[in-house]
Amino acid sequence: MAERARRIAVVVLVLLLAVPPLATALPGSPASVRVAGITLLWWYVACVGPLAAVLVIALSRIFR
Repeated sequence: MAERARRIAVVVLVLLLAVPPLATALPGSPASVRVAGITLLWWYVACVGPLAAVLVIALSRIFR
């Protein structure tokens, strides 16, 4: 169970790292959409990505 949780956590963390470059490469530039005057890419890189990473690591530690 612990090994499976660790593998899932690694896959999710790699996907979290892959989102910003993919978002900038998409047609129509969805990463440049602004929310509260700040781009979605900034929101992801500064807030959503790190919080999701902490949550994934915490959950993988719980299931050890």
